[in-house]
Amino acid sequence: MRFVLVCVIGLFLAEAATAQFKKERLPEIGLPTFYRPRDFEIIPLQPGEAWKILYMREKSAEERGRKVEPRAYRPELYVVRIARKAAVSGPKVKDPKAGEQGKDATKPRQVEVNSLQTWMDSQRSFRGWKAVRTGEGKKDRRFKTSQYDLHPSEAPRLQVTGNTVHKPTPLRGYAYEWATPGYLFLLVGRCAADDYEELSKLWRSTGDKMKVDIPVASQFDSKKLSRLYRGSKLTHIPYRIRVRQEMVEGWKAEDTPHYIVVYHTTDQPLVRRVLRDLESIRGAYVELFPPSKEVDAVSTVRICADRDEYLAYGGAPRSAGYWNSALEELVLYDAEKQEKGQRPDDSDTFIVLYHEAFHQYIHYSAGELPPHSWFNEGYGDYFSGAVIRGGKLKSIGVNPWRVRTIQGMLNGDYRKPTPWSEIVRYTQGQYYGIAHYAYAQGWSMIYFLNESPAAAQHPEWAKILPTYFETLKRVYAAELEGAGEDPGDKVKQSAGAKARKAAVDAAFEGVDYHEIEAAWAEFTLGLEVPDK
Repeated sequence: MRFVLVCVIGLFLAEAATAQFKKERLPEIGLPTFYRPRDFEIIPLQPGEAWKILYMREKSAEERGRKVEPRAYRPELYVVRIARKAAVSGPKVKDPKAGEQGKDATKPRQVEVNSLQTWMDSQRSFRGWKAVRTGEGKKDRRFKTSQYDLHPSEAPRLQVTGNTVHKPTPLRGYAYEWATPGYLFLLVGRCAADDYEELSKLWRSTGDKMKVDIPVASQFDSKKLSRLYRGSKLTHIPYRIRVRQEMVEGWKAEDTPHYIVVYHTTDQPLVRRVLRDLESIRGAYVELFPPSKEVDAVSTVRICADRDEYLAYGGAPRSAGYWNSALEELVLYDAEKQEKGQRPDDSDTFIVLYHEAFHQYIHYSAGELPPHSWFNEGYGDYFSGAVIRGGKLKSIGVNPWRVRTIQGMLNGDYRKPTPWSEIVRYTQGQYYGIAHYAYAQGWSMIYFLNESPAAAQHPEWAKILPTYFETLKRVYAAELEGAGEDPGDKVKQSAGAKARKAAVDAAFEGVDYHEIEAAWAEFTLGLEVPDK
């Protein structure tokens, strides 16, 4: 009887432990069997990620549905796969072959990534952390297994916001390693030091249950996706297939002629409007800013389920969306507001969409040269006021996020506006240094030049925006002529600086700054503030 009781208790404990996990099969990334902790959700990886193959983050206290206190730091968990002797760019060193025209005097030193420590050294978020081996993992006939304790080499620094000093949360990490001469697999967790004892046990159990292997190409998925696009007139099919292959569970995708939209929201009316409005607003961009050559590039538009997921994916805390030109991806989130007794309001989502989609278009239209920020960010915010009905752009309204700020600046409630003669030449760093005020002023300048009767009546003002853009494209192309297919970053930066200077000089030639600023202030103060 005692033996039976012991067996029943043992079975109960085993089932309870298994209930903490959800079994996943992901052979295409090298995880034929993976038991994901149930309180952790999978977050999409950034496109082009070199070594991380899976990223998970613990659900919030509310999402876990239990009476638990919010943690000081949201625990996160990575699965990493490294082919031995992988390389990453390290500090620059003197290039002995430098001296040729257009060639940098320094070049990145290639650093070998072949261990947990060298991988952490290559990651900005883990830089300065140390790994201490604490023992073996579960026996595996193919791999040598190890466990590690991870900790920062320095105590976290105090953070100061205004007059407030924030005490940082001490962090600790855990790693489970599978090693062969050819490959290295890592399970890496990070959490607040106070939660380490609890979570390290969970992560060790995760590692003990995992099966890792060399990734198996999913031929079925490739064939299935190829059939999906068979006979399609869409361009860049291989890119679209790759985006779909990288989607994680729960995400879906839809195509338009110039975009592939991947989303994690269940709001289908929102998704349908995004698909329709993207192409409509792009038509307005093309009309105002004819490209130097045909723009047929396809970009990903990623709509995260909410702000929490957006931040986990990589969005900056004080942003609502961003365009990543290196990854050709526009990222935002479903910002729908639901107030009792009111219809759901998703206008904030589209304010961000129209703004960031402009950055995506202008990146290609200007030959991958970013204009001055007053023009680039100002126009992004200008298009945020777009009113689209029936798939057509009807008008451009006042941006509700900017108008109060600039009116307060002009009324003396905030800092004074920057003189036009200065802000039109601001570098991106200078502009972003006063972002809240610069964005409001940049929007109002573009809105004034496009919408005010005064600007239309002054020929030298009406020419500012078209002259700026056409000069920018022309001078940049001329500077790069003869530089070859890949002129290098140094040559591009020099050409870009000359093009931006020439564009401002040509656009504002003959303009009386005092006169235009007075007319702009009068027009801006007379704008009606939207209800929302």
